[in-house]
Formats: sequence, C-alpha cells, structure tokens
Amino acid sequence: MNLSSVLIMVKKEEISNLKEKISKIPFCSVELCEGEKIIVVIESESLEEELKSYKMLEQLPNIVSINMVFSYQDLDEDIQKAIDSGAIETIEKNESAENIKYYGNIFNKFS
Repeated sequence: MNLSSVLIMVKKEEISNLKEKISKIPFCSVELCEGEKIIVVIESESLEEELKSYKMLEQLPNIVSINMVFSYQDLDEDIQKAIDSGAIETIEKNESAENIKYYGNIFNKFS
C-alpha cells in the first residue's frame, strides 16, 4: 500500500472547480480544504499508480503550487521484482553512474 498527502495552493474562487477535478483522478481524495489550501490523499497499490496520480494533479489548471508533504511506499514487492529481473545486480556492477541507462522504469529494460 502506498499513501501520500499532497498540499495544493489555489485561489479561493477555484476551490470548488478543482475539488471536482481532483475527485476524478484515480486514487485521490480531498481530505481538507482551508482557505486557499487543499489537502489531497493518494492511496494506491503501487508506486507507479501513485506517481501517475500525482502527475495528473500537477497538470490541473489554476494551481498556484503543489507539494508532496508525506509519502509512504511499501516497496517490498518492487524490490523483489528488481532483484528477480537482475536490475539490482546490474546496477551494483556498474561503478560509475554514467554507465547506468535509465528507461523511465527499471523494469522496462530488465523484465
């Protein structure tokens, strides 16, 4: 289970419209609105789902600022996938960061 809280700053006149748009984003819920602040919780099964939801929040119009305040990930399954795919071993063998190629997701190359 992955759980994150996001603080969104928005002009007061945009809060209702923004809350409606947030409610349509997978894994997101508005937990608190106070003044120009909206607290959104992202609760997902995977880190990838969590990041997709956060990216969707970032794309919403009329946001003054957006910041992830808290994030918890249960990465045991992702770590095991990386070990099983050989990604960890490959990364550990490389002595220099410039020798590591990143494809947007470590499983894209090694799965």
